[in-house]
Amino acid sequence: MFKIRAEQADTLADDDLVRRIIAYLQVRMPDKIARHDPLDLRAVVLHSFEIARSYAIHSERGLFTFVMDMLAVGPCFHLQPKIQAILDQHDLGEQVRLDRIVDDVDDAAWEEAATITNPATYWDEVLAEADKKRE
Repeated sequence: MFKIRAEQADTLADDDLVRRIIAYLQVRMPDKIARHDPLDLRAVVLHSFEIARSYAIHSERGLFTFVMDMLAVGPCFHLQPKIQAILDQHDLGEQVRLDRIVDDVDDAAWEEAATITNPATYWDEVLAEADKKRE
C-alpha cells in the first residue's frame, strides 16, 4: 500500500487547482494571459498562491480569488493600505476578510491598488525567477 505524505497531498491538490485556474483563465481572461505559455501561467499561479498564503489564505476559493485579483487588479493589490489592513486581520476568518475587501474597500483604494506596480515588469521578474528554479 502506498502512503502519501501531507506535503505530497498538498502538492497534488495545488497541481489540480493550478490546472483548473489556468483553464478558467484561458476561457475568461484570455487577454490577461495571452503572452504567457503554460509553464509561465503555472509560475504566475503558484507565485500568487505564495502571496495569498502569506496572508493565511488557504482555501481553494480564497486562493482562486487572490489569483484573480493579482491578475485583474494588479499583482501588488494586496499592498494597498486599506486592503492590506483587512488581510492582516488574522483573528478574522479567511472568508470574512475576503468579503470585507469587497464590501469595505472603496473604489479609490482599488484604483490605487491597480497602480502600485507595473504588472508587466512584476510578472517578468516573477517568471525570470521561476526560470532560474527550473534550470
